[in-house]
Amino acid sequence: MSATTAMYTETGAIVREGWKVLVEQLGIQKATQFVVLLERGKGDSAQEIADYWGDASIDEIHNRVTAWKAKRQSTDHPTGLRSVV
Repeated sequence: MSATTAMYTETGAIVREGWKVLVEQLGIQKATQFVVLLERGKGDSAQEIADYWGDASIDEIHNRVTAWKAKRQSTDHPTGLRSVV
């Protein structure tokens, strides 16, 4: 693996971990708003979305989001508080 590939892989992992933490703490709506505020006026959002989802169809995207939500709900405590795992 080249140094550039390793750096790209590490950067992607940090971004994914950061997004996960944001969503866990803020919820998906506020996490998205936060990222939009940081990214406003820079980059190509359409390209970034295409890069993130790749060639996934709308049904695949829906299934992945639904599975993510189900997994997230399964880690919630009966008290309504999310577990921190």
